[in-house]
Amino acid sequence: MRKKTIHQQSEHPNSGLTASSESRESASPVITRAVAAALQNRPFNVYEFPIWQKIALTVMSFFPTAIIRRAVEWDTARNALDASLTDKLQIEQLVDERLADYEGLPGPFDAVVVGAALGGAAAHLSVALGAPFLPQPFILGFRGGSPDDDVARHCANALKLVEPILKNNPDVLAISHFDPVHDGWLTRMINHVRIKLLDIPDGYRHFIRNRLSPGGTIVYLDCQAHWIQYHLGPRHRYQVGGWGGITAEEFLTGSDRIDNALSAAGSKHRGGWRLDEFRAEEKPESEWGSEPGLDEALQRFADREGFRFLRIRLPHPHDYSRLAFMAQKELCHRSKIEAQGVIVETFTQYGPTEVVQGGLLPLWLIFNTTDSLAFLKSNLDAFPADRPIFFSGLATFSRTPDMVPWEEWAEAFGNRYWINIGASCRRYPEDLLALWRWPNKLRAWTRAHTTRVTSNMQPDEMLRLATKL
Repeated sequence: MRKKTIHQQSEHPNSGLTASSESRESASPVITRAVAAALQNRPFNVYEFPIWQKIALTVMSFFPTAIIRRAVEWDTARNALDASLTDKLQIEQLVDERLADYEGLPGPFDAVVVGAALGGAAAHLSVALGAPFLPQPFILGFRGGSPDDDVARHCANALKLVEPILKNNPDVLAISHFDPVHDGWLTRMINHVRIKLLDIPDGYRHFIRNRLSPGGTIVYLDCQAHWIQYHLGPRHRYQVGGWGGITAEEFLTGSDRIDNALSAAGSKHRGGWRLDEFRAEEKPESEWGSEPGLDEALQRFADREGFRFLRIRLPHPHDYSRLAFMAQKELCHRSKIEAQGVIVETFTQYGPTEVVQGGLLPLWLIFNTTDSLAFLKSNLDAFPADRPIFFSGLATFSRTPDMVPWEEWAEAFGNRYWINIGASCRRYPEDLLALWRWPNKLRAWTRAHTTRVTSNMQPDEMLRLATKL
């Protein structure tokens, strides 16, 4: 889930929701805004802090870690949605917010990418195709978590929140997501609901008809990531835990290392989180899995409208990251340039504009956990040996049993020339300044080493690359 840190919202004039119902650092908004920026060859920032706020955060960064974390918690709770707004939620509003990111973008496009919001991987794949990205999931954070890490309390609140959402939106699925380890301080204040499209919303139909070239291709990212979830209703599921170095089973049954982490965080909860009154089943993972239904609707729509439908199905979210790396390497070759380096990106810290402008190869990591470190190590041999590696260490403001210490990231690169562009080694993972400063070194480097990628890839070519994974 991992919706971190400070976000900014304002009132929506019609619905009573906010003009940015999803927080700015949620997966779908970050992808659509990053892709729109890259397609226009302009920089993109997850956070747009005014100068006074940057000054305040800079001063705050000298405070003890506990105070910094409290400030982030307070700001997050302040910006969460009120539970009363669930009666007014319409999926088309969330769709319109994402489509607004593409206003003013020239077209038409030869392809449109739809599906799982796979962070930097989805962004880089879309930009490689010269295509906008339309997400399947949308994430909302409502006030009312579980201060004592009690799953039954959190679930009871989730049932009340989701009921009116599903009643008013018949073509969506809701997944209530409770990760008291990676999102520990968040779940004590916030109840996360992820909405996934089961059919094509009107906004997407209109956008594809008007912005996709005749005979163009709808590329569907069909990630097969699965997780154990509880069945709460026909279109409502509940997921405990999230992707990282802790399995679904360990979240449910508990472990010594989870109990030790809870103790360090001041929580009295022990022994995992089970909901034995509900049926548990293996289902598409909340954050990274693709939900069936939308794909079938897109196939029918494409057949009727004269478009092509192409599915890229891979088992793991990191597989799409490897595909994006391979695609960019191929585009460098077509542009008759040598790849100038590698950028190892994490979670919402990715820069598709800088990748294109600097001729860089992107390797996106899901999070700062042990599984991501293993994925990084498995790809090091594919990095150009004589080129720099930019590493975006992630500021999460939380310490988890599967978090990779800074020293292990540094050790992974060995004797290679690498440049940290993310959280400071001294402040990791609680570096406030990294929220807006992380791309600065990267952009300075790309300005001095402009080696622009000038080619795009065709969807069929992308699919052929995917079959080689």
